[in-house]
Amino acid sequence: MAKACAIINNTEELTNDATATAATKVCYPGPKSDVQYPLNVQYCSECTMPLEFCEYSPDPDRCHECFERNLPDMMRQMQTLGGADGDKTEKRHQTRGGKAMPKAKKKFEAQQIILNKQQRKGNKFVTIVQGLASNEVDIEAARKFFAQRFSCGCSKSADDELTIQGDVVDELTELLPEKWTQVSEPCVSM
Repeated sequence: MAKACAIINNTEELTNDATATAATKVCYPGPKSDVQYPLNVQYCSECTMPLEFCEYSPDPDRCHECFERNLPDMMRQMQTLGGADGDKTEKRHQTRGGKAMPKAKKKFEAQQIILNKQQRKGNKFVTIVQGLASNEVDIEAARKFFAQRFSCGCSKSADDELTIQGDVVDELTELLPEKWTQVSEPCVSM
């Protein structure tokens, strides 16, 4: 195997307007004789990384399933080359930097919808609605509906909580079962 060497001339400017030339020698071993060029690199359709780096992706299990489904011949070939590494029981996940593991959405058990009335300064009240998301009610749609229906401000306070400006507890006890069929009247409490 022949090595290719090149001399790169760097010209630097000195402070007294004189120039000096420094030579840098760079050696490159050249192309490998047992590799056919240009290289054909296969990329994972799940994580968009080269296939040999899928184990470092945010979700290596999904990459492995995609790999088995789309390229079963290459999967068998890599398992025979890798030996026993193909059947690892230990999972490696990225712990620092880069893309994080996608978080699964929280599933709430159906629970009671609680309506609270809190007094603000003076004679102003807010109504707090808890438990809508656990009864499969879209929080953003409910927030928008309440703001339009009661002509007031409505905001999302927590994962499963809405704050409506004004005292609308009585109207909500009748409105919730009418608007959302999955919410029954015994499920709403004050």
